[in-house]
Amino acid sequence: MSNFLRLTWVPVVGLAFAGAALLAGCSAERHNVIARTYQNITARDNGYFLAREKMRGVEAALNKERPNDYNRTLPLLPVVDSVKAVQLAGDMDDVVKKASLPIQRHGTSDYTDDAYVLIGKARFYKREFEEALKTFKYVNTTSKDANARHEALIWLMRTYMATNEWENAAAVSDLLDKEEGTYDNARELFLTRAQYHIRQGNERLAIENLSKAIPYIEKKDERSRTRYVLAQLYQNTGQDKEAYAQLNSILRRNPPYELDFFAKLMLGQVSDLNQQDRTRLNKYFAKLLKDPNNREYRDKVYYEMARLEYRQQRYDEALKLLNQSVRLNTTNRAQRGYAYLLAGRIYYENLQKYRPAAAYYDSTTQSLPRETPEFAAIVERRDILRDFAQHLTTVETQDSLLALAKLDTAALRTRLVAYADAELLRRKQAAERQAALAARGVNQTALGQDPTRAGNPNVDPLAFASVSTGRLWYFDNPTALGTARADFERRWGNRPLTDNWRLSSLATTGAPVPGAGAPVSVRGADGSLVNPASGASAQQATPADERAALLAQYQQSIPATAEQQQQAEAKVLEALFALGAIYNQQLKEPAKAAQTYEQLLQRFPNSPHTLEVYYSLYLLYKDLGDAKAEAYAQRLRQEFANSSFARLVADPEYLRRTSVANEHMAVRLDSAFALYKKQEFKKANAALVRARKQYPETDLNDRAEYLQLLLTLRTQPPAKHKAEVAAFVKKYPESGLAPRAQELLSTYGRYESGQLAGALASTEKPSVSFFRPGEVDNRVRILYQENETPAVALKPAPQAEPQKLPAPVVTPPASKGAAPAPAAPKVAAAQVPAPSAPTPPANNSPTPPQPAGAGSPSPTAATEPKPTAAPPAEASPYRADVNAAHAVVIAYPKDAAAFAELQNQLAAYNNRFFKASNLQVQAQPLGPDQQLLVVQALPNAKVALNYALKLRGPQGPLMKFRNAGYQSFLIGIDNLPVLLSRGNLEEYLRFAQPVYSIKN
Repeated sequence: MSNFLRLTWVPVVGLAFAGAALLAGCSAERHNVIARTYQNITARDNGYFLAREKMRGVEAALNKERPNDYNRTLPLLPVVDSVKAVQLAGDMDDVVKKASLPIQRHGTSDYTDDAYVLIGKARFYKREFEEALKTFKYVNTTSKDANARHEALIWLMRTYMATNEWENAAAVSDLLDKEEGTYDNARELFLTRAQYHIRQGNERLAIENLSKAIPYIEKKDERSRTRYVLAQLYQNTGQDKEAYAQLNSILRRNPPYELDFFAKLMLGQVSDLNQQDRTRLNKYFAKLLKDPNNREYRDKVYYEMARLEYRQQRYDEALKLLNQSVRLNTTNRAQRGYAYLLAGRIYYENLQKYRPAAAYYDSTTQSLPRETPEFAAIVERRDILRDFAQHLTTVETQDSLLALAKLDTAALRTRLVAYADAELLRRKQAAERQAALAARGVNQTALGQDPTRAGNPNVDPLAFASVSTGRLWYFDNPTALGTARADFERRWGNRPLTDNWRLSSLATTGAPVPGAGAPVSVRGADGSLVNPASGASAQQATPADERAALLAQYQQSIPATAEQQQQAEAKVLEALFALGAIYNQQLKEPAKAAQTYEQLLQRFPNSPHTLEVYYSLYLLYKDLGDAKAEAYAQRLRQEFANSSFARLVADPEYLRRTSVANEHMAVRLDSAFALYKKQEFKKANAALVRARKQYPETDLNDRAEYLQLLLTLRTQPPAKHKAEVAAFVKKYPESGLAPRAQELLSTYGRYESGQLAGALASTEKPSVSFFRPGEVDNRVRILYQENETPAVALKPAPQAEPQKLPAPVVTPPASKGAAPAPAAPKVAAAQVPAPSAPTPPANNSPTPPQPAGAGSPSPTAATEPKPTAAPPAEASPYRADVNAAHAVVIAYPKDAAAFAELQNQLAAYNNRFFKASNLQVQAQPLGPDQQLLVVQALPNAKVALNYALKLRGPQGPLMKFRNAGYQSFLIGIDNLPVLLSRGNLEEYLRFAQPVYSIKN
């Protein structure tokens, strides 16, 4: 027994030693064949296998969950938003944990790179894009396996696409062009490229890559879905035959039911539409509608039938089918949105019926998903049409009320009784309809019948269909609540929750217009809509009481007095003017714009908008090639000869040249005024005369003449003073300096009437100065002719008190009618940037000393200090680059009330005329006294200058601020932080003038 044991123990011990030796040879530190095989097997069949299978299961689920909105191009890749990423976090953490095991324990195996790719994909699905980028870049940099590098690069491209780094994604795609890889990597690359080109709007390249990807797709259903996307792209590019071939290929391979259904529907959109095809499609649509399996898709069937009618330009039939589509839609909110959108397009683009189009676009924005690519454009068109409908309703309503006001008492009562009876009948029918529907368990608005719209033939009830199914309790159904709230606000406005809310007079839109035999909701004299009383008290009243209440409210809304009629006419005027602008600039209907403007001129020949209407009609008829253009040009020359519009007609380059002239004239005015402040009247007059001779016509003529008036008061005999002041007030009644001149004129009047005895008290100060103290002193001065002394920029001491203007002093005149010259305030600041500092004259003549105080007499010659050498000029902190991105800046006094709404006006102007540029308006303080409005970003200085000119043009928001004391200038985006940090506007303007006024 012991021998047996001895004999058997020896081979067992030998086997143990052999196994130990084998295991030692398989350690990670060894590099022999046995060790590498062992590491590969254990890495692949343990952690990596589990992580890979987990990832495959998650990706299969994500592919099934891809949104299948067949009205849009279907997505090729899984869609993971932030909400889905949170749901996937647990599974992805598990993938990372399992994929980390081969890396930690079998680092020399061939599956380490594959494990890193899995970790990168897990981070991608968790939307940890920065970490995913690092992981994929690491694999591409360190891996020796070409297939692993290819897979990492494909996912690197997808990560760049997810972060909207399109240039980087394109660079990765170009890098993969030079590689050859596996079938799986080829499929994923072509699909990724196709999705990239779809996002970039290049459908031709998307088709090319999808065609390459289809042969590598093994799963039949996935291949059919990809073919459907390819058919959609073919249809979008007008290649209906190719789309038809792809759809037939799908149907031959027995696709899933939903894909089969929509592929058959799409066949109708790419068919030739001859009589044979049309008959076949009609039979096919009828078969689909009868099939009980398609019950939930009937709304889509009617929608496709409507699209078919739309292709054949049978718009009335298309609208009827869209109505049926909405009525049958109970669950698919997006599909309802597409039906509204198509109806809106028919009314807008084909029928030019803008009021019903406004209703449809409004409903579209409530139903269509916000991620729809064209959603922003739809919202923009909705806003335009909403404004259009509001102004059109204003015109119709006020005209109807004015027409009622002209009727005699008997005729008016007969008309109002008819309106009241129609309204009561409508209420009764609506109540009966609601009761009948409630008895069947159906919400009234599910059939598209909004009681507030029932009496208006111009608004299709389709646009106000609800989404409530009636299956949930009303207040547990968020869809029904949201729709009901929108309907309420559409009818009543956004009202607070208060008692008697229905009786309060709040403005609303979309009300029916009074007309013969139509129910009426009328507006009061203040423009607010008067809704007939209803609610608890009205429901308990008798029909006679309800009629009496309606008649009383109708009667109150009629403009009976002359003042009320004037207010109604004013509303019509403003609405017509706005309608003309919308027709012209937004709806692109020049003929209707001209017709609207003509109507405005016919009704209101002397309105405040006459000048602008003349110019608009001149441009409209000129573009239309109509001879009426010259007639309106002649009117502008005869009736508004001195206006900017008349000059624009005569010289289209007038605006640009005037802007340049304004810049130079502004600097010269500042210099002349600086000399005036130092009481160097002769030099100031010479500088002013020279400036007016060089630039006779600018937007600063009123300021130049005001400065000339001040010099006259200081240097001419008193007999001329009053006449000069009166002439300025008469010539420039709209100028911002007119109140100052009027104040001077009133001083003479008070003196002549005996209210002023002798000189004015020295403590009497002028009213608010047009300049901030010291502002002009810091401006750049002009160059002088030979033997003239240049003005020197005065720098006020930081601790000094602000300079004050002296009170006007009136000396008793020597003769009747002669009055002294009171001191006047400073001239308003220029609206344009000042040029750079001038070079001193060659003769080095001494400069005049700074006066002791504003308005004080000059020191004697004995006290004048000797001239000192000018310090060397410092290097500018700003960088000139006219090709860089630029901003347009408007600077104005911080507390100026006139500019309170300028930021909102600029934003509205940009949204109206520069929507595609996506310009942003930001307010920035500059020092304690100035405020900046920064409009950015414009691609270069040339575009920025063109934009700045348009701001001061006829329709620009700065047109009405001509004399309000602002400055506008260009600045590079890189220079803007420097200006804000240094806070020295004059320093920047000295730098900017040669850069922009010369080069541009």
